[in-house]
Amino acid sequence: MHWLIWAGILPLCLVAVFFLLKRPLRLFFEDLHVDQARELFHHHREWLEARFVTALSRSNPAEGARWEEARWHDEVFWARDRQTRRLLALVCVQFEASSFDNDPSGRLATAVFEFRRGRWFAEGKRLDEIRPDEAVGRNRRYEPVAIVQHGEKRAF
Repeated sequence: MHWLIWAGILPLCLVAVFFLLKRPLRLFFEDLHVDQARELFHHHREWLEARFVTALSRSNPAEGARWEEARWHDEVFWARDRQTRRLLALVCVQFEASSFDNDPSGRLATAVFEFRRGRWFAEGKRLDEIRPDEAVGRNRRYEPVAIVQHGEKRAF
């Protein structure tokens, strides 16, 4: 009879431990891939930007041409999609001001790159009229990713 009690308690304890450790373990393994993903992004950035414009041109040639003429900022804002848990690279893009714009500095948008299965994807996803930091601050779907550099943790 004693072993029957343990046969019921042990699986319950294992399930409880699993649920307690699930999130910390997932975060640990996600953090392991961030540095590798960042390095890959910087190594393939020009190619990814070209793929982004190509993907955008397939659906809307005029929009693709507009993005091809835009100025891509150097800074990358790292975020994570809360729903899919995928790492994102958000890059600010500035368009030349037109005669119809109220702002003489031009319009801004954010290009979204997604890291899946060990590779970066540029599918023409974009957030119009918003900078990357604003996109993460306003959109609850995205969370900023803390980047570890030389032993100190910085949030971007």
